Amino acid sequence: MKILLVSCGDVATEAGLRFEQQGHRVTAWRRNSSKLPAGFDGHSVDLLDASQWPSIDPGTEIAVLTPVPATRDAEGYTRSYLQVAQELVSRLETQCPALRRLIYVSSTAVMGGGNGELVDESAPLAPSTPTAKVLAQTEEALAGSGLPVTILRASGIYGPGRTRLIDQVRAGTAQLPTQSHWTNRIHRDDLAAAIVHVAGLAEHAAGLYLASDSTPAQLGEVYQFLAKELGLPEPDMARQAPVRRAPDRRLDNARLLASGLELQYPGYAEGYRAILAGTSVRHP
Repeated sequence: MKILLVSCGDVATEAGLRFEQQGHRVTAWRRNSSKLPAGFDGHSVDLLDASQWPSIDPGTEIAVLTPVPATRDAEGYTRSYLQVAQELVSRLETQCPALRRLIYVSSTAVMGGGNGELVDESAPLAPSTPTAKVLAQTEEALAGSGLPVTILRASGIYGPGRTRLIDQVRAGTAQLPTQSHWTNRIHRDDLAAAIVHVAGLAEHAAGLYLASDSTPAQLGEVYQFLAKELGLPEPDMARQAPVRRAPDRRLDNARLLASGLELQYPGYAEGYRAILAGTSVRHP
């Protein structure tokens, strides 16, 4: 198949390498194409300037959109997510008669939930921040485009180079929460594998999957695990409850697993041990 990776950063690069291993041809767009693997047909593209976009190969069967915000505010998200998605849909409609699937990596930040309940794809959109509202608008624009779209709602992505919790434990700034604080995550490699897996499902792919691992966990539990793995003292208990942006809920990945995906890192223990062992690297 011919694959187009739009906004090809770390996750999409890992997916692209896996597509290559399967014998597919990978075209990738990013601002600086010199950072892409040699085997990719790389193009330096400023996605915020549609006049710079190259034509899309009409034989493209799979397009993958993995945006990165220009700035961390609603305007930056609107330019990088919503407007890029709308432009991509327009180009795919007119230039890609062979398109089999457009895969968009969104975020579980568009979902609500609380009190620790298990939440799946049936939950309504409930974005609580200005940026999450843009992500929800982007999902709605793509889902209503008429194209064969699959949305992968990723939970907190961790992996090589994404070591915030490890860094907090090492720095001594981690604190055990005083109340329930469920966290949900997916390893970079498993998210990349999910992209390739969904591409292979073709017309059998669902329109939406929660891309999260099989082990939602309390944040304090993860901190305690990391401290033990690092041979460091257990973090102190927080003196007060912190203000948190994400709802306190657990994410159910049953639909994605039922489609046939097997996670390499089904829980945080396997994933963080791999990071600490340095078994993979972040792509530039």
